[in-house]
Amino acid sequence: MLSYIFVSMTTTDNIEERKKQIEIILVDRWLSGGFKEFARQVSESESDIKILFELNDSADEKIAWRSAYIIDMVHDYKKEAILPYLTRIAEKAPHVKNHSIKRHYCRILAQHDLSELASGSLLDSCFEWLQMQEIPIAVKAHCMMILYNLCEEYPELIPELKAVLENLIPYGSKGEVNRAKSILKQLNKIQKK
Repeated sequence: MLSYIFVSMTTTDNIEERKKQIEIILVDRWLSGGFKEFARQVSESESDIKILFELNDSADEKIAWRSAYIIDMVHDYKKEAILPYLTRIAEKAPHVKNHSIKRHYCRILAQHDLSELASGSLLDSCFEWLQMQEIPIAVKAHCMMILYNLCEEYPELIPELKAVLENLIPYGSKGEVNRAKSILKQLNKIQKK
């Protein structure tokens, strides 16, 4: 059972052993479920959160993606547990090739004030991803929110974001089009202030 593996893991002081145990959960126990409880428990362990971030860099895409999924769930349970990693996420997101990890990173970033952390690389990547058809809809939706949230602090971004969203409408999916139209309305309200 998943919780039994996690509980036994908390008794070890060996970080490498703990990392291997988390990998087992992410690979061998994935189909057994229980990840909400696993994420809730991990949210209370700084060392396990650190291990999950290390596993994001795993050469095994399954481990990398699943660790990002758990990090996203930890964020849902306890945002403050992930706050120390926001800068890292903002810096890594533009370089992530795996769309699943990108989705989880962007989802986390979209829920925070990034006015102090957002780099030109993150902004450029969000604008670029919005214009790429191969980027999944969820990543685009989170990018729209990241950019919209930054427009409040940096209104000079509004014209570029409006142009990108207007260009997305003719070919985007229903979800993309609906989100783009909603954000365009909100951007118009910001401009009228």
